[in-house]
Amino acid sequence: MNDELKVALRAGELMLRNGSETSRVQYIIKKMLKNLEITSKNVIVIGTAIIISIEQSNGVPITISKSIDRRNNNLQKLSLVTKVADDYSKNKINISETMEKLNIIDTTVTYPFWLRVVGTSLATFSFTLGFGGSIIGAISIFFITLFPAYFIQLLFKKNVPYFMSNILAGALISIFSLIAFTINPLLQYDKMIASAIIILTPGIAAITAIRDVVNGDFITGASRGMEALLSATGLSIGVGFIFAIYISITGGGVWQF
Repeated sequence: MNDELKVALRAGELMLRNGSETSRVQYIIKKMLKNLEITSKNVIVIGTAIIISIEQSNGVPITISKSIDRRNNNLQKLSLVTKVADDYSKNKINISETMEKLNIIDTTVTYPFWLRVVGTSLATFSFTLGFGGSIIGAISIFFITLFPAYFIQLLFKKNVPYFMSNILAGALISIFSLIAFTINPLLQYDKMIASAIIILTPGIAAITAIRDVVNGDFITGASRGMEALLSATGLSIGVGFIFAIYISITGGGVWQF
């Protein structure tokens, strides 16, 4: 019985740690426990913890829990865990195979480090053109965001809080954008910075928070909403601080373009 609970808890942990809403985590865990001979099962999921409590047919209760200290958004891993949970609930794979597959999903690197960095810069390139920027500005922001994107990925690996990493990322983007604008005043710095910032905005986290609130999980929804708000605030602080320094030095010359 303990092994069945551990594999269900492991699946729920991966779901919650990779950005799933709490109702979906509860659904996956209960689905994996449906074949057990138990009289009751209770699954409590909040943004930072999972608690599973069951009562066996002989009346003996069992409770296990897991704290979640780091969350990310990885939709591919959510899909893979859902598939494994579905196969397990249909008895297509046993407990050991299920646990092995879940561990593989957890340790699998979806995209290599360099590709995430280049992909971030390519996205800013595309957004610059989409916002009406020039091709020169799009190429400039591509190279400008290479270092901030590398820096952000490195901070994430070091488990630096989102708030601090977004402040530093916003500051770096502003610094490099203003340097490029100083070299070539014809660059549309506003569209360049907007294109870089939009990549870092916590859109998925905000949507997940709304879905949690709609599903009735107000505690987790509020905490995730606050996390998204702090991330966006960090970006604003980083960009605004650098622009405040630049304006104080130049007398606001950047706004005359």
